[in-house]
Amino acid sequence: MSIFSQSVDRRSTNSVKWDKCAIESICSNGDALPFWVADMDLPVAPEIKAKAIEIAESGVYGYPSFPTFKKSAVSWLERKHGWIVDEDRLLYTMGLLHGIALAIDTLTDKGDRILVPTPAYRPFRELCSRSGRVMVEHKLGYDGNSFFLDRDTFSRDAESSDMILFCSPHNPSGLVFSQYDLEFILRLAKERNIPVLSDEIHADLVHPSANHIPMGKANEAIGARVVTFMAPSKTFNVAGEHSAIAIYSDRDAMERTRKRQSALWLTDPGYFIGELTITAYEKCLEHNRLLSEHLEENARFMKEFFLSSCPRIKMVDSKASFVAFLDCSAIYSDVEKICAKNPERYQGGKGGGLLSRFFGVEAGVAMNDGTWFGDGYPQFVRINYGTSREDLAIALDRIKEAVERALPPSCSTQAQP
Repeated sequence: MSIFSQSVDRRSTNSVKWDKCAIESICSNGDALPFWVADMDLPVAPEIKAKAIEIAESGVYGYPSFPTFKKSAVSWLERKHGWIVDEDRLLYTMGLLHGIALAIDTLTDKGDRILVPTPAYRPFRELCSRSGRVMVEHKLGYDGNSFFLDRDTFSRDAESSDMILFCSPHNPSGLVFSQYDLEFILRLAKERNIPVLSDEIHADLVHPSANHIPMGKANEAIGARVVTFMAPSKTFNVAGEHSAIAIYSDRDAMERTRKRQSALWLTDPGYFIGELTITAYEKCLEHNRLLSEHLEENARFMKEFFLSSCPRIKMVDSKASFVAFLDCSAIYSDVEKICAKNPERYQGGKGGGLLSRFFGVEAGVAMNDGTWFGDGYPQFVRINYGTSREDLAIALDRIKEAVERALPPSCSTQAQP
C-alpha cells in the first residue's frame, strides 16, 4: 500500500487548515471539509518523521549549528533541478515570504512599482502594500483551459515597473512556464535594469510530465538581476516550521540583503527545522518523486471527473504541486441568483466569496474563492488536491451533488466551450 493512500487525521492538531473558525470565515460552514490552505494532508517522508522523533527524544533543544545546511541545499538543487549553484550565492531565510519581504525592502524604495502576474497569491499584494510599494497587476492570459503569459501585455506593464515579483510554477493556476517565457522575462528585466524575484515554493512538486526550469538557472546565459526562492515547506509538508533558501545572481544585492538580515538577527534556522531541512534535502529525493507522481495522478483523476461527471465545472490545466483553479463560469450566474434569493442561507464567510460560500454550504467543501487571488476571478475557486485519492473523490462527489441539487434542472447543460 502506498504511503499516500490514506490521509493523515489533522483534527485537534492546531492546523489552521482544519480550524473550524477559519473554515467558517471563508465558506459559511465550519464543518466543511477543508480543501483550501496550501499544505497537504499526506504524511511526511519516513526519514523526516524519524529525524523529528530522534530530535524530540534527545530532550535538549539548545542553540544549533548547521555547517552543512548550504551544502545540503546546493546538493538538492543539482540533483532535483540540474542546477549547479555555489554555496556563497545562497542565503537561508525564515520562510519564503520573509525572504521576499527582505529582498523588496533592500532592492526597492518606498513608492516603487512591483509587477505581479495575476491571479496572484494574496500575500503578494500585502507584501507590496505593507512595504509602501505599489503593486502593478499583470493579468495572465486565459484561453478557457489554461493560463499563459501574454508577452505583449507583460512588456507594456513592465515599462512602468521597478521590480518583477514572479511565481514559478504559478499559484493558483498550476502553470509551468517554458524556457522561452522565462528568457523573455529575464531579457526584459535586464533591458530595464530591474530585479526579478521568483517565488518557486512549488517548484519541487512539478508533475513528472512537465519540466520546471529555475529562474536563476535560465538567467545564467542572460545576466539579469535575479533572486530565486525555494523552500522545503510545500515539497516535504513542513510549512509550519518556516525555512527557505534564496539564490542570488547579483552578489551586491545579496550582500545588501545579508546585512539587513543580520541587523534583524534572522540569519539561521531553528533547531528542528534546520535538522529537518537537511534530512529532507539529503535523503528524501525518492519520496519526492513518488509524491509528485501521486499528485499528477490526482490531477488527472480530477480533470477526468469533471469532464465526465460534472461538465459545467472545468478544471484549469495544472502541471505542478497540489492546487488548481476550478472554472465555474457555466454556473456562476445561477449561483448568483440562488444566493440573492436566499441571503440568510449564505451569510457569513466574509473572508471568502460567492462561490466559496456556495460550495461551503451546499457541498460541505471549503475552497479558496477566486476573489482571494485578485479582481476579475470571481468565477473560480482554488482546490487543494494534496490528499488521498479516497478523500479527493469524496470532495468531488459532494461538489457534483451540490451542483445537481441546488441548481435548477434547466441550467443542467453542458460546459461552456
